[in-house]
Formats: sequence, structure tokens, C-alpha cells
Amino acid sequence: MPQSVLHVVAYAVVENQQLLTVRKKNTHKFMFPGGKFQPGENAKAAIQREVREELSCEIAPGTIELLGKYVTTAANEADTELVATVFQGDLIGTPTASNEIVELQWIPIMAEDYVIELAPLITDCILPQLRMS
Repeated sequence: MPQSVLHVVAYAVVENQQLLTVRKKNTHKFMFPGGKFQPGENAKAAIQREVREELSCEIAPGTIELLGKYVTTAANEADTELVATVFQGDLIGTPTASNEIVELQWIPIMAEDYVIELAPLITDCILPQLRMS
């Protein structure tokens, strides 16, 4: 049983059957851009801020859509359940690692194995959904 629950927003960027992942400082698993809510922030405002901070990009107007809300295991916090509101859409600009992001990696959606370690939100929730669509 998880000892804590972490509520986050995440942004899935898909281009040419590839999915954008990021690795944050002091972590080894790749995940989506995104993060925790700030006080009084709704999910759309939070994801717009996180994308701006972490990728130095803006979300392309009219492209953002809710992919879903998922509950899984947190990637980097022991005994923590992750509740993630995941959006999908396009970016304005070229993503670059900013703020706490140290590395960006595009991964093929249809690959069977990956040379990098991915967060459970990606492997257990999002990749299976994207592979079916």
C-alpha cells in the first residue's frame, strides 16, 4: 500500500511515431514533461507552465487535448502512488532541456524494448494506449 499520493500533470508529445521523454536532475527514469500543481492552479494552467519551464516551448493553441487521468506507481518516489492528468498536443518551438531537465529522448512508440528506463506512467499506461490508436 502506498504511503503517499502525488498529483501531477504531464504532457505527451508525439511526432513521427516517436514520443518525447525527459529525465530530471538526480533521477534515472525518463518520464513526460510535467510536474506538480502550484496552489490555485488548474490542470491546463499547470501543464502550460511546466512545458514552458522544462522545454522552453509553448503548447500550440488548439492542439491540447486530455489523454486521460491515470493512477500508477511514481517513478522516483518510493512507496508513492502517482495520479497523473495527462494531456497530448503539439509544441511551438524546439524542445530543449531547461530548469530541472537534464536530458531529452525521443522514443519510438512501437518499439518492443528501450535502452533507457521509462517511468511506469509511460510503460504501463500511455504506450499501450498510443499503440492501439
